Amino acid sequence: MFRGPQQHRSIKRFVFDKRVPVPKGGGAGLAANTVPLKPVRQSRFARLAWYAKMARIPFLITAIYGLGYRQGIMDAARNPLKLQQGTFESLCMDMGVRDGHDVEIVSERTHAPTKLRKLGSLYGENSNENIKHSVRAQKVADIGREIIRAARRYVRGELHDAMGKARAKLGDVSGISDKDLMKKLNEDEDVEFWLNSLERIEGFTKDGIQDWQYILVGTPVPNAFVTEVLPQRFFVTTGLFDEFIENDDELALVLGHEISHLIMGSTGNTIELFLRGLEILVLMLDPTEGLLSLGIVGFLASSRDALVAMHSRSNEHEADELGCKLAAMACYDTTRGSEVFRKMHELDEKMGSSGNDLMSSHPPSKERYETLKERSKSENMTKHSHCHQLKGRVRRA
Repeated sequence: MFRGPQQHRSIKRFVFDKRVPVPKGGGAGLAANTVPLKPVRQSRFARLAWYAKMARIPFLITAIYGLGYRQGIMDAARNPLKLQQGTFESLCMDMGVRDGHDVEIVSERTHAPTKLRKLGSLYGENSNENIKHSVRAQKVADIGREIIRAARRYVRGELHDAMGKARAKLGDVSGISDKDLMKKLNEDEDVEFWLNSLERIEGFTKDGIQDWQYILVGTPVPNAFVTEVLPQRFFVTTGLFDEFIENDDELALVLGHEISHLIMGSTGNTIELFLRGLEILVLMLDPTEGLLSLGIVGFLASSRDALVAMHSRSNEHEADELGCKLAAMACYDTTRGSEVFRKMHELDEKMGSSGNDLMSSHPPSKERYETLKERSKSENMTKHSHCHQLKGRVRRA
């Protein structure tokens, strides 16, 4: 385009050449816009290497988990009793037990409380047995035994119903052998769930529930629990009696709640393990080489704890509901037994804890008490005809 004289501007041109010197200050006002260039082949290889590095991380996590799992199986297969004994002693010491005589065990095979002579490297003192503790240990065994029998009846009933539904889904089975039919039924999701529940209750031996042990731990911390790590063992602390338990109905409801966790398979930490693995994966995929991880590691940990707590609260509600049913099936007064949660609520108020914390693993005790009080109206021993034939169950001191 032609420019007139009034529009003409003088433009200085600089030729950067080794042969032509540039005057001093001649490049003033000019901005360099240079970008260092990498070879295309080198950039492509770097990108491929990064993708390969990220892709191998899930395989590394799986391999490490597999090695640990395999080693655990080998240790358990080599000497399962020794492994369980070590876990048992470690658990007792974690609860503050320092003397073998603080632990009393009632076995289905002995039917009498026995004290540990030795706990790890600690020996029990040669003192007279505490009669009060022995009575409590026997009470845990007597009530726990009836709760377990009720749990077995319940699980077997649910398994029978699941089998019937799974068979109905298959339609005509006249041309299927009994072996193939059983295999197909066991592949059903509900059937598999209740088979696993029955194994957790009856164990893997022909003795079934005859292998259960009832353990009273002498510690002021109120607690009761079962765990798959130490199968077929009921743990109850003396602190639970001191703080909350006044009658058999209250103890039955607590034990029914705990065995419900075992039935539903909520005693493990599968959810937490999954979330921890996901957290590790996110941190390892950090493209900033760790800078972003510093900012989000706290958020990831808090999110994991909140999700685990939410899942745990849901499990607690399920265990309360099923525990009330099992206590009723065992012919205990669930209305009277639900008072144990009122006492827990009163203790929470005294300690200044509302139980509404997002990170709390248990629902508020007041909410649980009100729910169980209402549920006990329909789920009580009066619902079961066999309870009227048992003596000494209508009222208990």
